[in-house]
Amino acid sequence: MAASTRTRDARTLSGVIVGLSVLGIVLLVANIPRSPLRSGTLELFTIFALPLVISLVAYVRFAEPLVRWEVALLAVWGVLGIAATAFVGFLATMDTPGSYPGAGVELLRNIAMFVSVALGLGLPYGVAGKFRRERPRRTVVSALVAPFVLLVLFIAVTASI
Repeated sequence: MAASTRTRDARTLSGVIVGLSVLGIVLLVANIPRSPLRSGTLELFTIFALPLVISLVAYVRFAEPLVRWEVALLAVWGVLGIAATAFVGFLATMDTPGSYPGAGVELLRNIAMFVSVALGLGLPYGVAGKFRRERPRRTVVSALVAPFVLLVLFIAVTASI
């Protein structure tokens, strides 16, 4: 339960968030059809795992002092939220037409899903970190509502594209 005594540079962590976001988009662009890097595993990592890392860095960016068990708990909550979102999102969009839309639309859909998952988890986790000391109840509510925000954004993206 001891807080970390290391000071974190907010600019460095903001740069890490931007760098990870750019890396995600670059990985999705590199994963286009007929690419030597084409892989379903790379696509799933970029759409689901990388946004979780971005959201945890957003929490760490604002949380002062850092408590490691909170970050671990948020990571587990994020994994459960992403798993539930993927399952419910699949069920909600099962009746959409199934033809292949083309490489451009696939890339646009993947980038939109990456951004929606990163925002769906990153914004609530960032708010949780920001209000951690002043308003602990707002922190808990923000962290608990993150999977629902994620679900709404994910379904909106998958149903529209």
